Amino acid sequence: MNKYGEHMTTDDEYLKETVEPGVFAQFQEVAVEIDAFTDLGMNVAINNEYVGLVYQNEMYDEYHVGQTLKAFIKCVREDGKIDVSLQPNQAANVYSTADKLLEHLQAAGGESRFNNQTSPEEIREEFHVSKKVFKQAVSRLYKQRKIEMTNNGIKLVD
Repeated sequence: MNKYGEHMTTDDEYLKETVEPGVFAQFQEVAVEIDAFTDLGMNVAINNEYVGLVYQNEMYDEYHVGQTLKAFIKCVREDGKIDVSLQPNQAANVYSTADKLLEHLQAAGGESRFNNQTSPEEIREEFHVSKKVFKQAVSRLYKQRKIEMTNNGIKLVD
């Protein structure tokens, strides 16, 4: 941001603060560059043209200004401002988390201490997702009979 609070690209061109309806589709994949951190989360430059916001509760890693990331349009609000997510839509996120969980279990010899009682912070640190998505992934794998619950966590079913 410049001293007047306006967002700038690396070429000193100003980013658009709002977007017209129809420019982006929900969960459309975009490229973002982190512009600044705020009390709400982080401002990002979307495709080097628009300003977007990733809310704090959706930040699952350590980030720095200037970092480029793959992101997804969460929604375009009525005021034209853009909410951005670093995760794909929830269903796709649950599927990919289930795959990560299976890989984690295989790497850990088939058993893991992680389960639905694990703290949100530990889940975020290990899997980079919310506890809600983690629990949905565990439930999916359990229903598919790929894992079972134990007193100490979860384990792969033979």
